[in-house]
Amino acid sequence: MRKFFYAAAVVGVMVLGTATPARAAFEIALQEAGVNGGASTVVVSGTNFSNLNWDGTYGDFTVEVLGGSAHNAASLSDLLSSTTRVTNNSSATQTLKIIVSQTDYTLPSGSTLSVESGLGGSVSTGTLTMTNIFQAYADAGNTLRGTTDFTTGPQTASPNGSTFDTGSARGTFLRTGSYSLTTITTFTLSGGGVANFSAHENVTAPGVVPNQPLPAPAGLVLALTGIPVLGLGAWVRRRAAGE
Repeated sequence: MRKFFYAAAVVGVMVLGTATPARAAFEIALQEAGVNGGASTVVVSGTNFSNLNWDGTYGDFTVEVLGGSAHNAASLSDLLSSTTRVTNNSSATQTLKIIVSQTDYTLPSGSTLSVESGLGGSVSTGTLTMTNIFQAYADAGNTLRGTTDFTTGPQTASPNGSTFDTGSARGTFLRTGSYSLTTITTFTLSGGGVANFSAHENVTAPGVVPNQPLPAPAGLVLALTGIPVLGLGAWVRRRAAGE
């Protein structure tokens, strides 16, 4: 099975190489020990800041609706990825790494940028290892799959019933020009296990925190805090009137 996949993967990479530039701008790669000599295999690639989708079987895993998207914008640049289903087809615990990378980010402006990352998902069957399940990187050298320049650090998820969430990790990234972003999701699933995930890496100007709830207007807060007092006043008045 693995020899067949390896041969198919080599042919796929060769065909892909004839139709696309040698240096992909945006790609998703998969990695499992014992598959393709343990090296990562690019399963889909595209142009700058596009959308990527892939379905298929890689080694011991079947991956359904694996997607990625990237955005280069003045207020928020990001690198996103998700799946609807990852299945370990073997009877033993196996590990699949999902690597998503995009080069040529130029925004937001400024030399100091804030990076925030996180991952969440659910487990349908079996068990999923939560320790160091996700890590996000930024590279000032604009290297595809660059992981040596900056990272928000390994993130461990906390389970809550069938769901799990890493929460947010944050850091400050110094860049000199165009830069790249990379995320690595590590799915260690028990035999026959089924799970899914959604992950993000957000880049903003310093001090900007995306996706935060807005505080209630001061007038609304005062009105809400005054409701119990008004209710008590009405009750006292009714008592005084003999109601």
